[in-house]
Amino acid sequence: MPIVTIDGRAVEVPSGTNLIEAGLKVGVQIPHYCYHPRLSIVGQCRMCMVEVEGMGKLQAACSTQVMKGGMVVKTTSPPAEEAQRAIMEFLLINHPLDCPICDQAGECGLQDYSFKHGQAFSRFRFEEKRTYPEKERIPLGPTVLLNMNRCIQCTRCVRFTEEISGTGELGFFERGADAEIGIFPGKPLDNPLSTCVVDICPVGALTSTRFRFTERVWNLDKAPSICTGCDAGCNITVEHRKGSIKRLKPRLNPEVNDYWMCDHGRASHERYQGLPRLTFPQVRRALAGASSSELQPVSWKEAIDTVANALRSRRAEGALAFLGSGFLSTEEAYLAARLASLVDSPHRSIWVDSSTPRHVPNPQGGVTGRDAAPNRRGAELAGLVPTNGAIDAEGLLLEHDAAKCGVLLVLDSDFGRAAHDAKVIERLREARFLAVMGWADTPLARAADVVLPTATPVEREGTFVNVDWRVQRFVRAFPSPAQVRSAIDVLADLLAHIEPKWAAVTAATVFDLVSEEVPEFSGLRFDSIAPFGAPLTRAAAHESTGA
Repeated sequence: MPIVTIDGRAVEVPSGTNLIEAGLKVGVQIPHYCYHPRLSIVGQCRMCMVEVEGMGKLQAACSTQVMKGGMVVKTTSPPAEEAQRAIMEFLLINHPLDCPICDQAGECGLQDYSFKHGQAFSRFRFEEKRTYPEKERIPLGPTVLLNMNRCIQCTRCVRFTEEISGTGELGFFERGADAEIGIFPGKPLDNPLSTCVVDICPVGALTSTRFRFTERVWNLDKAPSICTGCDAGCNITVEHRKGSIKRLKPRLNPEVNDYWMCDHGRASHERYQGLPRLTFPQVRRALAGASSSELQPVSWKEAIDTVANALRSRRAEGALAFLGSGFLSTEEAYLAARLASLVDSPHRSIWVDSSTPRHVPNPQGGVTGRDAAPNRRGAELAGLVPTNGAIDAEGLLLEHDAAKCGVLLVLDSDFGRAAHDAKVIERLREARFLAVMGWADTPLARAADVVLPTATPVEREGTFVNVDWRVQRFVRAFPSPAQVRSAIDVLADLLAHIEPKWAAVTAATVFDLVSEEVPEFSGLRFDSIAPFGAPLTRAAAHESTGA
């Protein structure tokens, strides 16, 4: 492999590597706007000009590849710095001074590079800047707004729609000083990946209608996570403040979603804000002097004891059934399956809505989800599936098999439309004892005998298994409300009524048990799962059988 020296730091890189990528390998960030590692190279902005020994003029680092023979590159030589200052001056000639009200402020490449490579004055002496007064808030589609005054004509967004989404809604119109970005007539920016153009816009020209003016980015806390919009398992960053999710952004994982995520996934957190929360445990009690009953707040100990006693005492009355969903983590599903085994129940099942699969066009990489829930595969591998002779989920939900249950423990209060479907709820209520775990105060939860409030995915940690049989970790972004507990803690307490050793477990200890007992997870440990996840050992076998 050729060796290149950048600002005195030598590095060996594969042939064909451009100077921007080579610089990053030695910690040198060459400024740029139009370049993106997954888009074609156009050399549009000229911000990345560097000096290369032996070449008579400055070279664009994005389009200059490392060559054999020992290239020597200078990014901070007087000629390179002069070129960078000139480009910054040129870009700022017509750029509006609206940083205080710009939604991009705090994460703007123009701000960052102006501070580092610009100068404190401008030679521009004309009274008026070129403006587009009629194009300050132009909706390109349902998710993206354009402010043409801020555009620096890097064409990232145009290339994205041509090369990544393959939809081609955006174009570069006119020439010279009149050039502008826009949509073709009758063709709005409305593809499943449309908001990705906001992510890659280096300035505030493109903003998200969902996030616009919601929060200042420097006030946001961030946590790595996995998208729950489907089973593609896209890596994301949860950006939040004071216990409220403000936006979800894609996080680079070349093995899964690359740099992108779909608009459906970006909106997936809204389900946690659109439904009321369960915030304290409740037990149904008869009203004094009346034939009716209602749910009343109780302590966690009383709620857990009530469910545990029901599991022990009502076996003879019929089946003990466990109904989960694909929103459970692998660890939660394992504990639920273990609890079902200890109380001698073969009836354990996972069910989510049979929603339309998320088919997202992404020809340059990433995966396509096939299930509306993020972890159906992980829950099934962990044991939350019916055994021989058991009642399956479809039987419980769509037939009248719930009436056969002495105790029915629903492990997710919002596993799709079933939690809101009056007919389904009526059938589930036919169980002699109905307990519901989950975060959402749904009609299903309000029909239960015991309600156990648990955390949302962003309030807990664990693992999901995606459509390609890759296990990935997610971490807690922020704490749950005071009286809300993680599903792992709740299930562990129920297990401890039967086997005390389960009194205190964590996602890490449970996952390590899964890796010891489930062949697909063999050799994996929770703390050693790679940042990009790990393929399961028998994934190829699953694919060959069409599982």
